[in-house]
Formats: sequence, structure tokens, C-alpha cells
Amino acid sequence: MNGHYFFFGILMIFLISMPIFLIWNWNKERKAPLKDLFKKYWKKNKAYFYIILSIIISEFFIPLNTNHGLEFNSEREKLGIPKLTTDWKKNETQSGKYTTYWWKSKPTSGHFKKVIEYGILNAKSETDYYKNEKRKGTFAWSKYNYGNNTFEYFIEKPNDKSTSITKTGKLKSEKPTIIETIEKLEFEKYITK
Repeated sequence: MNGHYFFFGILMIFLISMPIFLIWNWNKERKAPLKDLFKKYWKKNKAYFYIILSIIISEFFIPLNTNHGLEFNSEREKLGIPKLTTDWKKNETQSGKYTTYWWKSKPTSGHFKKVIEYGILNAKSETDYYKNEKRKGTFAWSKYNYGNNTFEYFIEKPNDKSTSITKTGKLKSEKPTIIETIEKLEFEKYITK
């Protein structure tokens, strides 16, 4: 929000400086009509004005459509994306300009988080996260891409192999988890078991 005040302040300085410039030059050149002075000012500063205006538009009005909350459920149903219910809450601290985080209020097992990413005009993707209490440390998620109307499925599971040996014979620590792309059937098995 502080960025909004900064850009608003810059715009105000620009708008306040314009009449000061006009009055100053009009006093210097009494013969010049005010219209010519305005054209002179505009010619000198239009690039700055366009830059400031584009920054303000991008700060306040982009992305154009961020209306993908509970009211978007009918569209989700048509697309096969999991819906939000009234027990889901939008997390304002995690959410930003281009990303919205939704959390289930009391997650135990199953669908617990939804992340919606926005582009300039509309939503780009919607990712739904699942956990299964029977498989501790394992998470699965589906990602719907609005651009090409496709789903991708992933699973994150603990890495049983904590160290390995490199080609040169040195020990290498492995990451504690492995993320794999999986098929829809495997994903559905995970969320239904």
C-alpha cells in the first residue's frame, strides 16, 4: 500500500508543478498566450507524465479481473476445478497483487489450500493442495492452467535417500523431499485413500 502513496505523491507533484511552471513563464513572457505555455510545458514533460500515469495504472488497476473467490464456483464446476466453500478464508497477509491464498479454516485431511495466480487481464492458474493424514509428510496438488485449459498433477514426498555419492566419490546431501509430476489416476488415488 505504501507504493500507492508514493506514486500518488509523484503524480501530485507533477500536477502541482504544471501551474507553477505556467505562471512562472507567463510572468516572464507576458505576450505568450497561456495555451502556448501549456503546449511548451507538455512538450517538455509528456514522457514523465506517461511514465507516471502507466505506473499508477499498473499499481491500481492491474490485474483487471481478480474476481475468483466464492462467486466463481459455478465456473470452477464447469471447468472441473475444486470449489471453495464458506469455511474457506482468504489470507490477506499471504495474498498479494498477483496471487490470492485461500485456506480451509480447520484442515485435517484432504483439500486444505488454494492458490490463484493472476496475470494482467485475468487468472493464469489455480492450484489446489491436498494432504493425507495416513501418509505423513506427503502432499499432492493439482494445477489448472487457464491459458490452455489443462491440469497438471504433482506429489511431494519424503526422500528416503538422504545422501548419495557423486562421480568423484564425494558424499552429497540430498533434499529432504522429492517433487514428482504424476498422472491423474495416481493423484486421485492419493486424495481418495
